[in-house]
Amino acid sequence: MSRRQRVAVVTGGGGGIGAGIADELGRGGWFVVTVDPLVTLDGTERLPEPEESTAGRIVAAGGSARASSVSVTDGDAVRRLFAELVDEHGGLDAVVNVAGITRQTYFGKGSEQDWLAVLGVHLAGYLNVLDAALPLMADAGHGRILGITSGSGWREADAGAYSCAKRAVAALTWQLGRQAPPGVTVNAMSPIAATRMMASALERARKEGRSGGGGISFLTVASPEDLGPIGAHLVDDGFGWCSGQVLFAGGPEVAVIDEPRLIEVVRTEPVASLARVLDVVVPAAFAEAEAQQASAGGGNPRFGPIFDEPTEPEVAPVPVRSCAVVSDRPLLAASIAAALESRSIRCHHVEPARGFLDAAEALNSLIAATGPIDAVVVAAAGRPSSDAEAEGWERVLAEHRDIVEQLHIDAGWARATADYAAGAARPVRLVTLTDATSSGGRSRAQASAQHARVAAGATDGRVTAFAVGLEASEELVGRTSGGLVVHLLSHPEAGALGGAELVVGDGWLGLRSHPRPIGSITYGGPALPGWLDGRLRDIVGSTGHPRGGPPG
Repeated sequence: MSRRQRVAVVTGGGGGIGAGIADELGRGGWFVVTVDPLVTLDGTERLPEPEESTAGRIVAAGGSARASSVSVTDGDAVRRLFAELVDEHGGLDAVVNVAGITRQTYFGKGSEQDWLAVLGVHLAGYLNVLDAALPLMADAGHGRILGITSGSGWREADAGAYSCAKRAVAALTWQLGRQAPPGVTVNAMSPIAATRMMASALERARKEGRSGGGGISFLTVASPEDLGPIGAHLVDDGFGWCSGQVLFAGGPEVAVIDEPRLIEVVRTEPVASLARVLDVVVPAAFAEAEAQQASAGGGNPRFGPIFDEPTEPEVAPVPVRSCAVVSDRPLLAASIAAALESRSIRCHHVEPARGFLDAAEALNSLIAATGPIDAVVVAAAGRPSSDAEAEGWERVLAEHRDIVEQLHIDAGWARATADYAAGAARPVRLVTLTDATSSGGRSRAQASAQHARVAAGATDGRVTAFAVGLEASEELVGRTSGGLVVHLLSHPEAGALGGAELVVGDGWLGLRSHPRPIGSITYGGPALPGWLDGRLRDIVGSTGHPRGGPPG
């Protein structure tokens, strides 16, 4: 049998990076479907039909293509489109999800509507694409999926909903890529190019007096079409050796972005005095590791017999006297309250409100009744997967279905805290504890850490935010979580862990690194050298075993 024509869908393929990738796939002989509702950058208005569409350009050049106005936010429409392509063309071989919008959302600014819109396209939209594509590719035993993340999702960037969504896409990629069906790969590209979205962000930063883009200039970045070759390569048959990776692409170079890794771990159970262990190890080991993004261990033992010392540490003056505990997890809330009260910190329980306005109203009502507060601890439960029988990639997707709602809750309390700190002109510490026992919970925890990284800078130092992922049940981590919360709120040096990714497990406390490039390849682009994959394998450390062969 002769091989059929390969079929690729490129969302956001009407322009920018999506168009560059679609054009390259068209030149490579693929049948390309560009999925793009052709709306303004903020997604609010429909644009007029362009004189020359991406699909029309591919056809005019002798290729095969069609355009679709489906939006990734319409999950049913995406599923129908993908099923139609399989019926009409015999398969769906690749999906590149570039669709995106831009709106002004920051840690302390941006409307709730804008937050939901950005999360809806960049995160919920990608989940719709995965829900539609993966079952078809699993049945076929072949497929390539390429998501799009951003440096704003793994570098420190005050981009609010965009940063949270893009960090969750990266976290989802690292997890889903390891669970992908046989023959299917899931990777993500973190591109940078002179697009309309980038121009808008840089202009907005200029008007607001911010150094947006990390010093990026249009004079130094690639054009969108220059990313076409690398984008097309990442969904080509020959790239089947790689899955679960995030790759930075800048036109003339590519880099592998490493996922967060544990760099410090300390025992918390059993110990004679948890407070003693935290007061010694956290500032000495964790704070240094967070600053250097590397462990200072590996030499002589750094600490004495702290695990067996029964003496409590000397209690320093406590800057926090009143704390709101926002939680619907009774056991965890009780553990936190007991720990706070042991340090004479007044604890006020609040039910988690959903949304910016409701969270602000709940916090303001509490303050009106009890007086000023110095800290907010948020420990809202994640909703368990509705498909408890699912395994592998299906379970990963099931556990992400409510992530937008969960990030919405977390963001609402962060905003309420920031608004209160600004209005009261007082410093407030914010600790967000996330149930990270599931795949979706781990992505939520990473998004929370990404958001917390910019809190101090975005609020002129008024809010110091801490992110803690709980990787065991509340019955197992309650005591350690309570002790950690007290340390973060009361220790004079705890601010050094603002924005760090802290993790609590059964009997241990850990610190993870932030995502970072672990190896880069410079080749001058956009043409790709034949040795590129070999060097990427060296950086990734892959065994080179293919994930799947070409379609039949």
